[in-house]
Amino acid sequence: MDIKERPTIPAAKKLPEITFKAVIIAIILAIILAAANTYLALKIGILTSASIPAAVLAMGILRFCKRSNILETNLIQTCASAGEAIAGGIVYTVPALIIIHYWMHFSYLQTVSMALIGGIIGVFFSIPLRRILVTDAKLHFPEGRAIAEVLKFNLEHAAGFKELLIGGLVGGLVELAQTGFKLVASQVQMWFARGNTLYGFGFGFSATMIGAGYLIGFNVGVSIFIGALISWLVGVPTLSSYYQLHSTDLSYTIMQLWDSKIRYVGIGAMLTAGIWTLITLIKPFWRSIKTSMKVFSLQHPSLNRLPRTDRDMPLPIVIIGIVILAIFMFVLFQQNFQLSSLGLAHSLHIPFVLACVFYTVIIGFIFSAITGYFSGLVGVSASPGSAIIIAGMLIAAFAINALLKQQATVTVHELQQGAAITIYLGAIITGAAAIANDNIQDLKVGYIVGSTPWKQQIMLLLGAIVAALIIPPIMEVLFNVYGIAGVFPHPGMDPGKQLPAPPAALMATITQGVFHNNLPWNMLGLGMIIIVVCILINFMLNKNGRSFSVLGIAIGMYLPLATTTPLFFGSLMSLLTQRCLAKNKRKLAVKTIAHKNIVEPC
Repeated sequence: MDIKERPTIPAAKKLPEITFKAVIIAIILAIILAAANTYLALKIGILTSASIPAAVLAMGILRFCKRSNILETNLIQTCASAGEAIAGGIVYTVPALIIIHYWMHFSYLQTVSMALIGGIIGVFFSIPLRRILVTDAKLHFPEGRAIAEVLKFNLEHAAGFKELLIGGLVGGLVELAQTGFKLVASQVQMWFARGNTLYGFGFGFSATMIGAGYLIGFNVGVSIFIGALISWLVGVPTLSSYYQLHSTDLSYTIMQLWDSKIRYVGIGAMLTAGIWTLITLIKPFWRSIKTSMKVFSLQHPSLNRLPRTDRDMPLPIVIIGIVILAIFMFVLFQQNFQLSSLGLAHSLHIPFVLACVFYTVIIGFIFSAITGYFSGLVGVSASPGSAIIIAGMLIAAFAINALLKQQATVTVHELQQGAAITIYLGAIITGAAAIANDNIQDLKVGYIVGSTPWKQQIMLLLGAIVAALIIPPIMEVLFNVYGIAGVFPHPGMDPGKQLPAPPAALMATITQGVFHNNLPWNMLGLGMIIIVVCILINFMLNKNGRSFSVLGIAIGMYLPLATTTPLFFGSLMSLLTQRCLAKNKRKLAVKTIAHKNIVEPC
């Protein structure tokens, strides 16, 4: 447990947390951020953490209220940021049902049901994970620490305002020049061909990613950069030469190679690194479960010695909640899965639905643990949760496809139904993983500033419910106005204004690829082999007291250069800054000793 991060808030026990004004403000911000991120996810396929904007907005609003405090502000940003997480879980997957032409419009009740189940069960999954992840010294939680510093500054009004102002102003101006006025490039890439082989590299200049890199530290940053080098300096020349790509437009060729080959190498790497991470989490997770059970056995007030800042929602409530959600899933699947159209015998309907429920709960928890770890490692914005999403859909697709292949003949309609069921399951799993990815970061903030965990968890549930209710109609409106990924609800719509929905389009492509047997297994296997080699190398380095982040390498292999390079630049700045500060500290210590010897000679 990192003692330095424990809260130092005066009279923390007396500060109110869940207040009427905090709940109202949190609901309003959750709606706003959920709506904004829904459009962002459909437009460019990228979501950034809403926690910092939510915290800043909450502080600004609470300045007009009397007797506000840091714990109220933290609960507001906790609830509001859940809206962004739900947007990621639903918008990344559900539009795939439109893209494969299974839905003609977004079904409100079905979409809300998937969002509610995924969001609520994700909150429940993150509760036992809190004790494991937020106290892990290896996890830097870059965004969580940044949010905590912002909240503490607002409380203390101490030194540091100048630095915060300069940093925010510089970052805001850079982003405005890049995305607003288009005066500064957000990335630069240089590629050239020698025969059939492509060479080159690129750099990104995102102020957000540089800041995240500064906070994640040099070890993780350089590991991510190593992964980028493997994919782009080794993978691109090798694969372009092997597949003999021909094109006069090198940028298009590189992106085609990344979409069809490199991305899948990164996915294979992420899956292997994720499994390895899960294996390393088994022991501390079991220890956390035993601690939770022990706390449950000591519920009497006179025996319960846990401090307020370490009290989670009671484990029995969590277990009962998961069971209720599993029952809800069983009913939902029975009503929405057209099992007769899947070609299954009637006697197999209930076992099939039970298997889907069991799969969703087990895989959902596993992926929630992995994405929560990713969140602590590189932050919410840089966390490659889409690789985990793809993994969940791949496993379900393979299982359902294998079941279909048992039949003598499989029709196109049955394949489409199988793909739709896969997307249903993937949407719920994605919702759980996305919420865990965001919630662990928020719980880390609460750990630093002194919030009560179970109160944070209640606000997380509130944010998830509010976002789940508001996002589906927003998607329907956007679909009717712009169209999504080449699918238009009305004739004569402008294709140039459509929303590409990149993650959902990728989910649809991969799911259909499984059912039509055209996935690049060789690329997935290559990524797995690379990470296994990295694990072995890391094991040998550990004997000499050195190591790198295997997860970081896998992340670097998967993410684009526009993200990995600024993360590395930021981590390098962190290393140089720490060395400079350490050097100045040593000089100051020497001067202090020398001055003391002169003033007070022995």
